[in-house]
Amino acid sequence: MSGKKHKKRHSASAEAVKRQAVQDQIADQKDKERKRMDPAARLLLLGDLVFLAFLSILDRNGLLSPTLNAAGTGLGIVLLAAALYFQFGKKGRGGGPSGPRLK
Repeated sequence: MSGKKHKKRHSASAEAVKRQAVQDQIADQKDKERKRMDPAARLLLLGDLVFLAFLSILDRNGLLSPTLNAAGTGLGIVLLAAALYFQFGKKGRGGGPSGPRLK
């Protein structure tokens, strides 16, 4: 038997396929990071849900006046709007104080 080792040839197309697979994996990872929910928005939505559930329980048991119920519901709407702003409103604005400036 021969002691010579045979080397495999790597074709250019196989290397291109590997390179494309790595690029696709990186693109998928960036896409997942972009689609993740903002932690501040998640916390606001959870807090708003708990607050409104507590408010609803108090209202059903008759322990809350209509004025306080309306004020609490208004606060819940404000919290919801803040969560939506943190999730969707902050991104994509280029002219803000922290964004790039045009000369």
